[in-house]
Amino acid sequence: MSEHHIQVVPGPANYYSHPGAIARLTEYYSEAQLRKAFWVTGQQALAAAQPWLDPWLVLPGAKLSVFSGHCSESAVATLVQEAGEDRQVVIGVGGGTVLDTAKALAHRLGLPVVTLPTIAATCAAWTPLSVWYNDAGEALNFEIFPQANHLLLLEPQIILQAPSRYLLAGIGDTLAKWYEAVVLATEPAALPLTVRLGLDIAKTLRDVLLEKSESALADQRGQQLTLAFRDVVDAIVAGGGMVGGLGERYTRIAAAHAVHNGLTVLPQTAQFLHGTKVAYGILVQSALLGQDDVTAQLIEAYKRFGLPTTLAQLAIDIQQHDHVDRIIKHTLRPVESIHYLPVTLTPATLRAALEKVEGLGQETPSGHH
Repeated sequence: MSEHHIQVVPGPANYYSHPGAIARLTEYYSEAQLRKAFWVTGQQALAAAQPWLDPWLVLPGAKLSVFSGHCSESAVATLVQEAGEDRQVVIGVGGGTVLDTAKALAHRLGLPVVTLPTIAATCAAWTPLSVWYNDAGEALNFEIFPQANHLLLLEPQIILQAPSRYLLAGIGDTLAKWYEAVVLATEPAALPLTVRLGLDIAKTLRDVLLEKSESALADQRGQQLTLAFRDVVDAIVAGGGMVGGLGERYTRIAAAHAVHNGLTVLPQTAQFLHGTKVAYGILVQSALLGQDDVTAQLIEAYKRFGLPTTLAQLAIDIQQHDHVDRIIKHTLRPVESIHYLPVTLTPATLRAALEKVEGLGQETPSGHH
């Protein structure tokens, strides 16, 4: 059954997640190679990571590009020009946008990529894929690269010091791994073992996140580097990426990410992070599937963590029908992963799901947004 042939990329070739991890860069790259490094970072990311990067960033010959914008064709083309001919490695320092851009650049240049995440908002540091956007910030599609990321160095102290909304978004993005995979891999017994391993990990992640997210967020507020905090960070960065890497198309994305993509067409949602919008998308997916107990359980958890349970919390008024129509139209594009759901989808059924979530999400007012 060739349709089950999948590429298994369990993770980066090397992963270190501990205080002092970034210093391991020199175990993999010589000073001569690091003089030919091309660093891609963002303004905030650079400020956050600088204390850990100083010896290498300033090596004569190394190039640094401080990037702002989207992972788009034009952005990557510009960076290819900046990189020039004689680079040896691409090192991305930042969040998902920067890391996706660095991975796409490394692929174009035929170079290994090193990822140094400064936030734990997605599994971008882990996964050898990039999500392409247009310059307006609308999600287009994703591209899977043939090579695993070479080296992922995670300094938990940098993640601890980052704004908590990023960790919260990572929790949302990673919870989706289970709820989406379970829809895609409907008959696991007939699928390759690696897919089933991916599903097992996704379920473990869901349990870890529902159990430990609240304390991890509190530990971050108190700037305590605890086991709960590190577990949640590893769940997001390593666990989330591992699920997709083990099960490929059977464990990647379903309706929650399609709803996220639909939300991106309204400019006011740009202020909310990817995982925050994905988290809301899980609620819509569970409503579409008629899983009322799941919807209720998640809404209760989201209120404890501070994830959105209504469109209103994403700056969208459900009564503005033209806005909601645009979300629905984009979410139901033929290319979107929502069509993997085993239900008949129409603009009416999607609108009904959005309205159902809105009603349930509002019922008990939560003390914090």
